[in-house]
Order: sequence, then structure tokens, then C-alpha cells
Amino acid sequence: MTRFAFVADDFTGATDALWQFRRFGLSGSLVTDVAYLHDRDDVIGVATTARASSDPADVVLPVFEALAALEPLVIQYKICSTFDSSPESGSIGAVIADLHRAGLAHGPVPVLAAQPELGRYTWFANHFVRAGDEVRRLDRHPPTRDHPVTPATEADLRVRLTEQGAGRTGWLPAVPSREAYLARGEDAAFVADALTDEHVRALGHLLLADAATRPPLVCVGSGGLSYALASADAASLPPDPVGGSLGRPLEAVGGSLGRPLEAVAPLLVVSGSRSPVTGRQIDTAERAGWRVLDVGGGASGSVFAEVEESLRSGCHTIVQSTRGPALDRDGIGESLGRVASAAVRAGLVRRLVIAGGDTSGQVVAALGARSLDVIALPAAGGPVCVLSSDDPACDGLEVALKGGQVGAPDYFLRAASATTA
Repeated sequence: MTRFAFVADDFTGATDALWQFRRFGLSGSLVTDVAYLHDRDDVIGVATTARASSDPADVVLPVFEALAALEPLVIQYKICSTFDSSPESGSIGAVIADLHRAGLAHGPVPVLAAQPELGRYTWFANHFVRAGDEVRRLDRHPPTRDHPVTPATEADLRVRLTEQGAGRTGWLPAVPSREAYLARGEDAAFVADALTDEHVRALGHLLLADAATRPPLVCVGSGGLSYALASADAASLPPDPVGGSLGRPLEAVGGSLGRPLEAVAPLLVVSGSRSPVTGRQIDTAERAGWRVLDVGGGASGSVFAEVEESLRSGCHTIVQSTRGPALDRDGIGESLGRVASAAVRAGLVRRLVIAGGDTSGQVVAALGARSLDVIALPAAGGPVCVLSSDDPACDGLEVALKGGQVGAPDYFLRAASATTA
């Protein structure tokens, strides 16, 4: 029976959300189309490309309707922890407004962008990002402030949502009382504060209590929200007869589940991310002896001969448009998808890393994926998954979908060596 469901606005965020539920012992699956929905697991998620759409509500509303038919306690709209959204692209506010208009949201929509595990915090509804030893307001953090599609010109998420048409948007302080939570009843949405995992867990308990009275509860948030729901659900379980609790966090057993994650060689990375975080990860891998190739202006055929030669020699290989001049976003995703699918179908790799949210959706589509399940975590926010496909060459492939701003400089090295977080 489905207890939790989520719709993700990109593919990297979708795998992070699934990981948050799976780490607390819930069974789950991530599918790429509503045609593959089922109610066999505790959690079901659908990955979409809504974040790159000028009309994201048109993308996600049919998915919400299909998930509501499964009668879960909660349906989460999974968004990026850096609130990547604008009135023109991936508008979160527009999705909230249309959820109300469609009658899918039955009350104020809770919004939790914070994910302390990744260094994302919200205080007085203003959002902050940790970069190294510094914590900066969202609109003063260069990767988010200067994002080529969804620049963060405002850190107050209430203002952002109002500008995007969400309607009246309120604010909920960290560790609120039940009364303070219920007092937001006249809002279309409200932004919840959180600085710590304790704050996140406290909100999770309030959300589950609310969901019990008006399922499905529709809410919006990052992987921090998925963590809030899963941890609260785990805490509600009875004690394990042999000790401990049934919802024991996965970190206690080494950060992996399913089949053991082994080191691989060669590993292929395809990156359409423009984030300097991903750029540093590429630089680190290059210094370690990895081969780095430019995808170019969309000529995937010309680069594949080099990719094939590199992989056949056993060299870890990165094909990227992260460094250098910006290129056509859609063309890059298609080119990287062709490179990745050719390498997989030629039997050259058994683990693939995809960097960049928009890129991930296009590459996963090129692989003909039906669903994914998480098996290990090289770094918070970037789990390794097993892909299911009707194509035997792609079925069982290990894939890590990494957000552009996720992971330490050695992320790619960890993904190859099977070092878990």
C-alpha cells in the first residue's frame, strides 16, 4: 500500500527524494511515467522535467491526479533545495496555484526548501546556502544568484512564491506548536523555517498528524521534506521485537542497501551542469588522471570515437559542457544522451554518472528507463541507482544522478571507488 508519493521537478531531485525515504526502511520505486505506477511499495515517485518547463503545472498536474488515485497519506512536489524556479521556468508558485484550482490541495500547502544535510537553511522565510565554511543568503550565493535560467534575485521565499502567483504565502517558525501550524489555515501556502535536522523532524510530525485528517496532504519541498516525512513515519513505528526501531536510519548500516556497491573501471560521467561545484569535481578527477572530453556544439558522433577509445583503454572518462562557453541547453542534453546510450549499449560501462538536473532527464530518457531504485550514497544528494529498462543492454545499469551543486570535489572519485557517505 502506498503511504507516500512524490512528483519531482527534475530527475536528480527525484533520486534524492527516494533515497530519503529508503534510508528509513521504506520500500520504494521511482518511475519515469505514470504508465508504470503501482501500489506495491510504501513510496512511489515520478520523475519529470517540470523544472525546465515554462508551464510546469501542465507537466505535473496529471501526475498528481494519478498519484491521488493511489490514496497516499502525502503527495510531495519535490523541488531543488536551492529553490531553482522563476516565473518563466519551473514556477513553483504556478504549480501551487494550479493545485488549488484543480482541487488537489485541500488547504494551505506547506513549503520546506531547507535541507540542513546539504547546507540549505531557511530562517524567517529567507533561504541560505552553505558554500565551504560560509553561509550566504540565496541571492548572494553566486551559483544561485547567477543561474542562467532561474537566477535567485530574492532570498525571501514568500516574495518569490507570491511573484510566481502562489497566492497568499505565510511563514512558519522552526519547531512550531500545533496551534501555530493550524493558524496558517487561511494561507494558500506557507514557508517553513529549519536550520537543523531536529527542526526538520519536528515539522515532519506536524505534517503527518495533519495528513491523517485530510489525506492526501499536498506539500512542496526539497529532500529535507522527504526526510521530515520519512523520519516522522519511522518514529511512529512500534519497537522492533529484537531491539532498536523499525525505522532505523540507513547510515547506521553503512550507507548502502540492495546489492553491494563495488568499485568499477571505467566509469563514464556525462555533465551538462554549468555549476562551479561540478566544475571543481571535473578538475579534481582530471588531476587524478581521468580523461576529460568536451561534448562540443552538439556533435555527439565526433566525440564518441574518443569516448570509445578512452573507455576501451580502461580510463575513467568525463564528457562535459560544464567548463568553457555556454552551449545550447537542449542540444547538449540530447548529445550527452546519445553518447551515454551508445557507450552503454556497446557494453563499455556498467556505471554511469549524470551531472545536471535537466541533463539527467534527457539522458535517462535516452536509456529507455522505466524506473530506478537507489542502492547506495557516494555523497548526500547524489545516490547511485539501478535502472530498469526494456532494453537488455540498459536494464540493471548503475546510474548516479547528481545535481549540479551537489557533492564534494571528490564526488566522481567516490562514485567510481564505491566509497559511501
